[in-house]
Amino acid sequence: MKESAFDSIAQELGIELKIYGEDKDIITLSKIVVPEELRGQGMGSKAMKKIIQHADQNNKTIALTPSADFGGNKNRLIKFYKQFGFVMNKGRNKNYETQELMIREPK
Repeated sequence: MKESAFDSIAQELGIELKIYGEDKDIITLSKIVVPEELRGQGMGSKAMKKIIQHADQNNKTIALTPSADFGGNKNRLIKFYKQFGFVMNKGRNKNYETQELMIREPK
């Protein structure tokens, strides 16, 4: 299995990333976990900037659903993702190709 750009981001930053659909128009960020000892140091922001840069360069939409499953607070995560240009996947922003809660179109 070849290493993806996202595997190298995870290794570089020491975080856990699970991203699906690299061969499709929409990539789904299903898991991003920053170890407790690295939290508050900007690792999540660094990871998001790298993921977004890769998605923009490859003209990919990013889809995700914030969850408290891995120790985060869902409302704080929604605010976090909004600062990177994610919007709720509903109304006029609705992308019917994904059921994820938030999306970010390539810039």
